[in-house]
Amino acid sequence: MSEDTTMQRRIVKDEQAVSPVIAVILMVAITVVLAAVLYVWASSFLGGTTKNAPTGSMIASEDGSGVWTVQIVKINPQVSVNSVHWYLLDVQGNTKTDGLVSDVYGYYSGQGKAVVFIDNDFNGKLSPGDKFEVHPGEAGSDLESVNDVSDYSFRMKFEPTGDVIGYDIGLQS
Repeated sequence: MSEDTTMQRRIVKDEQAVSPVIAVILMVAITVVLAAVLYVWASSFLGGTTKNAPTGSMIASEDGSGVWTVQIVKINPQVSVNSVHWYLLDVQGNTKTDGLVSDVYGYYSGQGKAVVFIDNDFNGKLSPGDKFEVHPGEAGSDLESVNDVSDYSFRMKFEPTGDVIGYDIGLQS
């Protein structure tokens, strides 16, 4: 036998792979891990939706010209401006104007909104220090024909549950 023939016989072709059962188990494990990672990643974009209604309190004050400020004193937990509905109620308790906080977010007096929301910490959530301003007589708004809201009340509801946040706050001097 020549040297070349001996060399060829020593090279053994090893074509064994992972068994089919173990391959399936590995593929399922990888799929589960990827699904879990994607779920956590996607839920971070949703802002971790709150299931329970937040609790909070507000205080109202008037600036002397008829403009009212309703300031959030405390709220726990802080919630997205997209999940809270506000209401301005007249003396009889009827809704005079209302909307989502996100609908009045970023507006200022003179832009056709009678109620505006000012996010003092710019976090997109209702936080202590944030406030609503009520501008009676605002041109083009629901309060265009209303000159005085001193006897009105302000209410916030958490949309996912319908619960009132804190108590209705009266706008009285």
